[in-house]
Amino acid sequence: MAVGSIQLKVKSFFRPSLKKRRRPSNSSSDYEHKKLKNVSTPAVHNDGGVGLDLQLASPFFRDLPIEIRKMIYGFVWEGRHDDKYHTPRGRHIHFQNGHWLNTRCVMYEDDEDLDLIQKNMDIIHDSGKGDLVMWQKRLASTWGSRHWRCEERIEYGRQKSVDHTDFMSMMLVCKRMFPEAVESIFESHQFLFNDFFSAHRFFVYNPSPYIPHMRHLDLSLSLPFHEYTPFIVNAPKSRVRELWEAIGRISCLHSLRISLDIYDRGPWRKIPERAVAVQLKDLEVLKTFTVELPPSLPIKVHPPNMQPLDPQEKTPFKVVRRPALRYWQFSPGEVERFKWETHTKGQQTHCFISLDEGARNIPNPFLLDFF
Repeated sequence: MAVGSIQLKVKSFFRPSLKKRRRPSNSSSDYEHKKLKNVSTPAVHNDGGVGLDLQLASPFFRDLPIEIRKMIYGFVWEGRHDDKYHTPRGRHIHFQNGHWLNTRCVMYEDDEDLDLIQKNMDIIHDSGKGDLVMWQKRLASTWGSRHWRCEERIEYGRQKSVDHTDFMSMMLVCKRMFPEAVESIFESHQFLFNDFFSAHRFFVYNPSPYIPHMRHLDLSLSLPFHEYTPFIVNAPKSRVRELWEAIGRISCLHSLRISLDIYDRGPWRKIPERAVAVQLKDLEVLKTFTVELPPSLPIKVHPPNMQPLDPQEKTPFKVVRRPALRYWQFSPGEVERFKWETHTKGQQTHCFISLDEGARNIPNPFLLDFF
């Protein structure tokens, strides 16, 4: 059934008089219409004393159960661009210039390959044709390797028709419909957060009362090292822990994907996985729970509590590892290819960066400073 016809039927529920105008006038039907119009419907009062009209004169609310109404809302949310992208109802949520924005996720199925960007860089490196600096920017993006197309739409301008929804028009119909429409939005869409500030503000600082209705959540959190330090020194409070606690209060999550990374250590990607994952083990997810982590490399670090997850340990989530980086911009305007070499001394194994060209030493930032 076409979305347009569904919307027309929804409108007919709210304005049944339109149908009557198309038919010959009938004295009895006119009388019934006036009778319904003059009936005072019960009102529910909230704590502020504002009355909420139950709209019992509307066939939409009077005759249809909530399950059918939510099915109708689901049809209304369908758009003509849904079949073009990998996540048909994925919406990126971000706080920008004092306003909340939501944009469509435009990733393709191929973007699920976590090594896709570096594979394109391999082609450019071997052929000498292409812009390695542009792909390096995508590789180093804090939005993660899967949503670089979505980030570039926001940064360089976008076709706004792709982001169009009927959210606002449905929420403004009446006070009775507002909570039902918002609940349906939370239940039928995947919410994607690609920056920690927006995620913390949404779930912790100023949470919506409709968050418990959320069913699908995707977090791509590339954090500075200082956000991980509370896990290293066993501090009881941290903004990351507050976020985990807020997500833990969502009782009916069907799918959850959390991507964790660190952006201010260059290609040396290592986080205190074991400490960070302690709270994640307590999260309840009904179907799919995935945690994406940096590559498992023996990077030497001075800070304590930086142990990786034990691959033999049973966890309620599936662990996905990103491939090791092999390209980086160590000097402005120049992207270099490198490989990781390992050195074993006694029972300890460490890795270091070996450039394809040149014998420069690339220092390990974890050994240069503690915090």
